Amino acid sequence: MNLLLLPLIGLLSAHAAVPTELMEVVRKNCRQGIIESSPRSHLKSGFSEQDRAEFLVETPSKMIRNIKVMEEKKLNSANLAVAPWSDSYWPLYQGAIGNRYNDPQFAFETWKDSFDYITKNSASKLIKKKQFALLSPAEKYDFLLHLPTGGLTQSNWSEGKYYFDESGSVETWMGLCHGWAAASIMMPEPKKIVEVRTAEGSIPFFPSDIKALATLIWAKGQFNNRFVGGRCNQKDPSTDPMGRPNDQECLDNNPGTWHMAIVNQIGQFKRSFVMDATYDYEVWNQPISGYSIQYYNPLTKTNAANLTGAIVTRKEFKNDPRSKVRAPKSTHVVGVKMSVRYVVETSPSTEENQTTAIKTVKYEYDLELDKDLNIIGGEWYSDNHPDFLWVPDKTSFPGTDGDSDIFDKTINLGAVNSEVIEYAKINAQNEIPFGPIVRILVDQSQGN
Repeated sequence: MNLLLLPLIGLLSAHAAVPTELMEVVRKNCRQGIIESSPRSHLKSGFSEQDRAEFLVETPSKMIRNIKVMEEKKLNSANLAVAPWSDSYWPLYQGAIGNRYNDPQFAFETWKDSFDYITKNSASKLIKKKQFALLSPAEKYDFLLHLPTGGLTQSNWSEGKYYFDESGSVETWMGLCHGWAAASIMMPEPKKIVEVRTAEGSIPFFPSDIKALATLIWAKGQFNNRFVGGRCNQKDPSTDPMGRPNDQECLDNNPGTWHMAIVNQIGQFKRSFVMDATYDYEVWNQPISGYSIQYYNPLTKTNAANLTGAIVTRKEFKNDPRSKVRAPKSTHVVGVKMSVRYVVETSPSTEENQTTAIKTVKYEYDLELDKDLNIIGGEWYSDNHPDFLWVPDKTSFPGTDGDSDIFDKTINLGAVNSEVIEYAKINAQNEIPFGPIVRILVDQSQGN
């Protein structure tokens, strides 16, 4: 499964210039790729088929649905002990992981200028001068594995070439954020430089190089995952008098689904997941690290010291502007203000022990409760809310041709044997690094 490219947070000023049809193709295909690999059961519920929290959480059978139990178990706030790590989103206009970020001359604003520089100043010239530190992550990998002309370097530049040939430019938001988000959850953070001593010279794999290879294998590889959410492809969805999108596909995750997903996955099961942080046609994949909840009374709009002071009956809530769309069996409503902490991208560098960048966003919504205070629905109070949610299965890893944990213990990076080289060639044809190589580099970068 090849997940297509996703736009990233922080470089969205160019969105207005993106051809709408191209943006929608990128978004739709990426989502579809995740959906098709996600297991589904057919359960009847007030929530839509693809909008059930149990499709995301770690252990569905132990999922807490009752808001009173959530409070009793002190799940009103949580932070992961080990947060996902930050990395570049490896933009396509800079060649994805073909980006020579450590080359001071490599600083261009367009794919064409970046590509022309790489073409004129080939990797072979740097290798001949033994300037290995200036090579891109893909170039270091190709050299280490003795890959012929092509390899990962060519395929990474080809990603941008496709869009350049289609529209004459490569937008700055296009990158490998879906691969980074998954890798940051599923693999230990590369922290130390791994010096690989070969017959030709010593190649420094900086933490950013290793993160790049980890990002690429999760961006291009096949793995089992869990997925919930809607599929809004509109740039500016119209709304009804209640402020709800007219297009049902743009309602996105129900707040009840969202609340149960984050409280259970982060609070109870202590594991991150990825959210698309926008509700419209843009896609920003961000791994979540924590949350905190403030309940409030939806009738008086005042914050409450505890859950009991925030819950109102539907009979009390006579002026409820969304009474017509409430879940039929709902008897109570409670207001929620949630602060969500998620990891954001950083620029690649040669530094060790890189800093994780965290951003906080605030969501406001209400939850619909049944007579036993189980969450059965809810309503968003603004456009600012997550779209789809997903997470790789806990034991998954992207499969590669010839992958085996035997290689993890036998490969000598400084003198790889012919069998490993052959597998690396096969996988490079599929635009993916060889799994054992990535795992070894990540392991050695821990500095143990």
